[in-house]
Formats: sequence, structure tokens, C-alpha cells
Amino acid sequence: MIRLVTEAYSQKDWTDIVSTFQDLSLLQTWEYAEAKVHAGPWRVERATLWQDDRVVGAVQSLVCEIPLFGSGFVWINRGPLWRGQFACDRTMLMTMLGELRRYWVEKHGMCLWVAPPLFQNEEDIGLFSRHGYHPVEGSEGWASGVVDLSLPVEILRRRLQQKWRNCLNKAERLVLVSESGTSSDIFYAVLDEYEQLLRERRYKSSVTTSLLSRLQVFLPDERKLWGVSGKQGNQKLGGLLIARYGQRCEYLVGAINEIGRAVNAGHFLLWRAICQMKELGYRWFDIGGMSPTGTPAGIFHFKSGLGGEPYKLIGEFECFHDGLLNQVIRWWVRRARQLTS
Repeated sequence: MIRLVTEAYSQKDWTDIVSTFQDLSLLQTWEYAEAKVHAGPWRVERATLWQDDRVVGAVQSLVCEIPLFGSGFVWINRGPLWRGQFACDRTMLMTMLGELRRYWVEKHGMCLWVAPPLFQNEEDIGLFSRHGYHPVEGSEGWASGVVDLSLPVEILRRRLQQKWRNCLNKAERLVLVSESGTSSDIFYAVLDEYEQLLRERRYKSSVTTSLLSRLQVFLPDERKLWGVSGKQGNQKLGGLLIARYGQRCEYLVGAINEIGRAVNAGHFLLWRAICQMKELGYRWFDIGGMSPTGTPAGIFHFKSGLGGEPYKLIGEFECFHDGLLNQVIRWWVRRARQLTS
């Protein structure tokens, strides 16, 4: 028997809970949800899932309500967390999803979309349909890769693809220099480069400069976004930002300018970040998105060169009541996501 308990968890309490789960992602951290709430039309609701007297799951939901209609949209990305300290299988995960359906759809009349942290090779569509969930048409599961930071630096470097390692060697011979840490100067220097990159290339990303600024404010000192910026002489080359949570860190933003790309600054700075995250004691370095079909070819090949272990999660599932209002909400959600993708 699984029961869902909602509560106004403090930042510390929520962090203590979710840090015990192996499938924790940035999207399920307290700070990320608070940043989203301040950047858009969301409110957040957090819940734990209990079996007897122990927590076996946790979930952070972003809720967009439609005033006067008694309905709206609930988005659960990379949740519920279920790979915790107690044994849990897919059947228990589906029981958790059943509780979320009862809470959001049956009790509150909402349209519910979920992208669970379940690997593609663990997928069983039949289990989802039996619990009232339907695949979202056209949705692609999140794909990325991870580097095992428990390995010695020498082995990590040998695992780099030859071309990637050659670019790194060339950058090191050019005597590029880097500055790293969580200071405001480094953070905003990288943010400025990122804003310029988005503007020049007309990129659309859910990771906006506004979201990053709010996220940095909410993060405690020990987990603020780690910035690494580069120079050659007095010439700025760009920089990158690394998110940190649980045992993981994640390549969140890369903003290398034209001069930096010419001297392989991206290779130099990312390798520096990987070594620094290892020194800080993190176990896994997530490459931050690496899909053969969804990632631009140049970025995909760059990230592939790190020699990380690729993974892919299953796609998105939706659950809803029949009726015209919910059909309109579903259409609106799909339309809004097409325009921002």
C-alpha cells in the first residue's frame, strides 16, 4: 500500500529527502522549482510517497491552474523519484503513478503529464495504460550520458575520443587560462556570454538567463552553479556553468564565443570542470543532453567525445478526464510546447 503525503517542505527538508534518491535530477530540486515559479505561471506542490512508515518516493509537481474553471495542467518532469535506499521495482513505480493520477486527475480534475525517470530498456507501455496513462504523441525521452568520476583522471583522459583529446592537447599548448568558482563575477560573465549566444544564434531554450539568475539566488552557497570562464591574454573566450545536486553534477550551459571556438576553449574549459567536480567529490558528471536526433550535430559530437555512458529515458505520458475543457487544455499545452521547442 502506497500513500501520498503533500506538505510544504522547507528547502532543507526537501533537499535531505531527495538527496537519498539515485534518480535525482536538477528538475526535482527545491531550488529549480522555486526558480520556475518566479519565472512563469506556476506554483509548486511537493509530496512524498510512503510504504508503511518509510519514504519510498518523492515528487515535485509544477501546477498551472486556470482561474474560474477548476482545472489546469500539472507537469511532473523526471519524477516521481523512486530509486531510493529501499528496494523498489517498476510495479511500485506504477503504484506511485496511480496515486498521482488519483490525486491530480480524479480529486482535483487536472490534466497530468509525467516524464518519469525510467530508462527506455525498462519500458512497459502496458503497465502505463493499465494505470490510466497514455503516451504523449511525438514525445522523445530525455537522452544524455554520464561520466564516472570515481575513475582516476588518467583513465578519464584516455577515455576521451582521440579527436576530442587532440583538441584538448592543442588548447593546453596555447596556454589558455581559466577562472572558476561560484563568485558573482564568474557567474555573470558566463551569463553575459550565454545571453549573447542565444541572441546571435536565435536559440530558443527553456534554460533562460532569467531562470538561471533566479536559480543561482535560491541555491545555497555549497551548491551554487559552478562557473568556468576562459581567457587567452586579455581576450575573453566564453565559459560554462555546472549544476550540482546529490552525487551528481551536470553540464548546464556552454557559451563559447567565436574566438574561443577557434582555440578549442570548449574542450579546455569542460575538461577543467570535469576535473574540478571530481576534486569536489561528485560521483557522476552528466553531459547535459545528448540525443542523436534532438541535439544539433556539432553539439552531439562534442559531447560524445567525452566518452561518457549514454542513456535514454522513456517519453512523456498523460492522464486526464474526458470532457471539452480538458481537451482544450491538452490542445493548449501541445500548442504552447510546439511554439517554444
